[in-house]
Amino acid sequence: MPKPLYTLFLCISMLLLSACLQNAENDRIPVRYTILVRDSYTGESIEGADVALTGEDETERTLKTNDAGKVIFPSLESYVNQVIVTKKDYIPTDTVDVVTVSDTSLSLMLRTLNLTLTPKDSASADSTTDSE
Repeated sequence: MPKPLYTLFLCISMLLLSACLQNAENDRIPVRYTILVRDSYTGESIEGADVALTGEDETERTLKTNDAGKVIFPSLESYVNQVIVTKKDYIPTDTVDVVTVSDTSLSLMLRTLNLTLTPKDSASADSTTDSE
């Protein structure tokens, strides 16, 4: 194969490979999270809790729960996400959610996480009743 033709073939191959890699990256299906936060003892919704969602890009997004104890994070293209929930007078909680995609025909995945916070004063009350 003549050198100019070989060089052209190599350039076209590299462009095609690059396009395939970009498509693989763009084939990620966005994930929309709904997170519900409740009191671990009463089961009541917790309003005003800070919910921090950190994705693979290590960007932290924080929202406050509404009166129903709910936050909805807009779509993000991250399949490994850490969620940390904090509220004054409660013990913080955290979880990691790993998304596996089995249906690639989806245009959006909906995930719902139910998390609970334990009141700080109830944790110390439990330890005193256990010792009696």
